[in-house]
Amino acid sequence: MLAGQHWKCLTPSYAASVDEIEVGRRVSGQIRFCFEVPDIHAAVASAVEYGAVLEHEPMLTPWNDLNARLRSPDGLQITLFQMTE
Repeated sequence: MLAGQHWKCLTPSYAASVDEIEVGRRVSGQIRFCFEVPDIHAAVASAVEYGAVLEHEPMLTPWNDLNARLRSPDGLQITLFQMTE
């Protein structure tokens, strides 16, 4: 894998709890991509410029990452995160 790529399989109940933390409601479908980025604010701005819809602004998660949630133009859920430590 390349740096910044993370693979994780979530059960539906765990995915729902992550959605609740990151977005405040259930939004994920069967697939959600997650990418580590060096600058969360620049990455979100770029994604929105290219057509992504912001589901939730960057926020500090309980696991101490800055996470932002977006939806691609075709509806795919995307998490962008920046590690804080």
